[in-house]
Amino acid sequence: MKKILIAGGTGFVGGYLVSHLTKLGYEVHVLTRQSVAEPEENGTKFFKWDLDKSYIDLKAFEGVDTIINLTGENISAGRWTTKRRLELIESRMLSLNLLYEYVKHHTIAINKIISSSAVGYYGARTTDTIFSEDANSGSDFLADICKLWEKAARQFESLGIKTVILRKGIVLGKEGGMYAKLAPLARLGINVSVGDGKQYLPWIDIRDLGRLYEFILHQEDLRGVYNAVAPQHITMNDFAYSLLKSFDKTSFLPNVPAFMLKLLYGEMSTMLLQGSRVSDEKIKSVGFKFYYDTIDHSLERHGT
Repeated sequence: MKKILIAGGTGFVGGYLVSHLTKLGYEVHVLTRQSVAEPEENGTKFFKWDLDKSYIDLKAFEGVDTIINLTGENISAGRWTTKRRLELIESRMLSLNLLYEYVKHHTIAINKIISSSAVGYYGARTTDTIFSEDANSGSDFLADICKLWEKAARQFESLGIKTVILRKGIVLGKEGGMYAKLAPLARLGINVSVGDGKQYLPWIDIRDLGRLYEFILHQEDLRGVYNAVAPQHITMNDFAYSLLKSFDKTSFLPNVPAFMLKLLYGEMSTMLLQGSRVSDEKIKSVGFKFYYDTIDHSLERHGT
């Protein structure tokens, strides 16, 4: 079974993916910025890296066929100050740049890299357009981050490495992310929708995301950009209703007003108040099938 190196493997998505791939029999190496007290845990090996010192433990690459890049500071963790903007960009670009330089300088035989991006590439806007992978990028900060993120990943193409970029929607899973933040409110019968609630919410169940990585690992010639979003187009109001329903709750409370979010989060509020539909046709056209294809199906187990 192939060995896989995951950068950013200790977060919400990374933790799930490490567990998922390990259960499938892959040997997983994880890069971590923390001191490695336990270099191996449940068959997963941890290796130190340090972006500030441009350092990666070379042992991390031993026998590795594929790199999965999940790095990047949480974009919704705080207001987008000038300092924060730089941190968000650098956390995505510097990690990819360092991986690229190590692979190039040490002539490491990597076959494929699967790197992250986001549907923010299309811009924070609510329109009638359904965005496919060949659509133009947006012109706001979210789009700028994604363009730089993808540009950094495409460096690997110059080394002959098959490069796959996933533009992910909101990842839904019980263990973290948006669900973990909003489920406690919904459990109390509180409406979690914001603004007019008509903004679209591109999403993917974390279990389908794990299956998508598994699918890409098995497709020898797959390369390019793919949207990682579920087939069902939902609005923020749809999500809030389904989340309440998963706890057998209803709510007559109004949506959180847009002006409150703008006061609290500044420009970052556009992430919550705007959203477009994003197409999943390209990834389905190469054979991937979504299992959690409706929001109700995704949230079924979360209400237990």
